Amino acid sequence: MAFSVQLGEPLFNLVFWLDELQVAGVSLARVVGVGLVPPDRTAGTAAPTDDHVEVRDVRYAYREGRDVLHGIDLDLRVGERLAVVGPSGAGKSTLGRMLAGIHPPTGGSVTVGSVPLVELPVDDLRQRVALVTQEHHVFVGTLAQNLRLADTSASDERLAEALDAVDALGWARALPDGLETGVGSGGHVLTPAQAQQVALARLVLLDPHTLVLDEATSLLDPRAARHLEGSLDAVLTGRTVIAIAHRLHTAHDADRVAVVDAGRITEIGPHDDLVAAGGEYARLWESWQQE
Repeated sequence: MAFSVQLGEPLFNLVFWLDELQVAGVSLARVVGVGLVPPDRTAGTAAPTDDHVEVRDVRYAYREGRDVLHGIDLDLRVGERLAVVGPSGAGKSTLGRMLAGIHPPTGGSVTVGSVPLVELPVDDLRQRVALVTQEHHVFVGTLAQNLRLADTSASDERLAEALDAVDALGWARALPDGLETGVGSGGHVLTPAQAQQVALARLVLLDPHTLVLDEATSLLDPRAARHLEGSLDAVLTGRTVIAIAHRLHTAHDADRVAVVDAGRITEIGPHDDLVAAGGEYARLWESWQQE
């Protein structure tokens, strides 16, 4: 009996470290695997002539032969605000990633100043077009360091201005050490809504000419989201904005609305015109008004 008891702890330690080694092996494989992924684009030498974004006959398939976008055409005027609406699974987020140059299209082209987005060097691309989604990550470090991921040279005053633009300066200054408060794993825990505001503040610091907002205020309650969008108006003025929206007041305020269904744009035009046309958007608007 005594011998069996003495074996217990060594066996437990053996099993524990075998488990740790397996976890470490999987983690290392992921890190090594990132380096083995072949590049999905080749940077060209041409420079965009302007900020005009055009989408021509864009198709995209996650699996070969199964397109989720079917011949999308869009001509975005510089400084225009376009709202993209439609049912879940219609292809809105995939279209957003095409417009942000995240994935090369399977067919057709997305260009800025007549240069395909996927041919721009990544640093140049991110200075021109940026994507903010509803999925955000808070990195281990201070709040200031999280913000400076967008602009490493930003002063404390510039950080404060960016936070103020997204209605986050109040809670940021109330943190135990202000902007120097540690956040992320093991640090001060930010709420999902606060993490979303930090992501939007990074966008302000990055200062691109075209913004793709994929439900970027979805984690805020409707009243707070509406207030934030009003605060962002001054920041967004003069920029091309593509807002993938699930709250139709965003569509109401846009210059044009594009309705996406089954990977196709089925309607596009100003809000009032689409409501008057009595089509799919009009039905979406009527349903939303009744909620």
